Amino acid sequence: MAQFLRPSKKSLTNAQHYEFMDVFITVMTEAGFTAAKITALLSQLRTAFAEEDRWYMIARASEIIALREAADKRRDNFYGRLHAVIKAWAGSGIAAMEPAANKLKKLFDLYKVNTSAQIDAESGQLDNLSTDLSASEMQSALQTLGVMPLYQAMVEAHQETKSYRLEQGVEESEKVAGALRKARKDTDGLYDELTYLIEAFAKTADDPAPYEAFIKKWNGTLKIYQDVLNRKSGSASGGSSSNGGGTNNGGGTTPTTPDTPGTGTDTPGTDTPGTDTPGTGGGTTEPENPGTGGDNTGGGSTGGDDYHDPDGGTNSDE
Repeated sequence: MAQFLRPSKKSLTNAQHYEFMDVFITVMTEAGFTAAKITALLSQLRTAFAEEDRWYMIARASEIIALREAADKRRDNFYGRLHAVIKAWAGSGIAAMEPAANKLKKLFDLYKVNTSAQIDAESGQLDNLSTDLSASEMQSALQTLGVMPLYQAMVEAHQETKSYRLEQGVEESEKVAGALRKARKDTDGLYDELTYLIEAFAKTADDPAPYEAFIKKWNGTLKIYQDVLNRKSGSASGGSSSNGGGTNNGGGTTPTTPDTPGTGTDTPGTDTPGTDTPGTGGGTTEPENPGTGGDNTGGGSTGGDDYHDPDGGTNSDE
């Protein structure tokens, strides 16, 4: 029977969890399932994921600050280059350029923009300068000097800097303790409902092939996340039972979740306290290695449950 592997989503970082859900929704959409129950749950998951996305972005306030500072550096660069060109033409003695440059220089001398000042103070100075430079007479002067692209680039970077500053303020005011954690819990719940529903369709549908194919395809992605979690916990990929030294060796605890069968044709092995029962079928029978339910292959079947969802592991909202 086809079943989803189930790595611990709780142990994923916020960024990994966001990517996990984003990829799953994309793959689900591409699968094109039309069953009403599946499409309804998928719609609910999209809504819940949008909420997780919102709180995730708020929790990434430091990234907003980095984007704002990068935009500020760009506007400083464009402002400095524009000012330098205007000053050069103003003292050039070239009749075709000097009058236009002198008009523009007066404005720059008036506002004395300090690009090393606090971002809000600099933004206020540039607001005034940009407003005056937008007058038709000044626009004509900028055209005469051939610096319109520099002016436009400066204004664009200026508006972008202000936008990030506003976004940062809004997000800081909306921060709610535990909001991202709750949003993650909601999407996890809908993900579980949806995957168990697809497993049910794989058992009962007149044509189970599309559901079984989807389970197999998504399991390939899930193994990537399990590898990430294994590296975080210091264990080897696929579990630690291959060397016979796991916690099920000779009287370990009984697994709390059912074994996950592989995609082969063999019957999966059953973990029991103290001993492991080897898988059967598929031509030849190979004994399972004891352990915590690692990825033991007996003629094509996977014994044990490497992909259970323990309660441990938390992620902070910030």
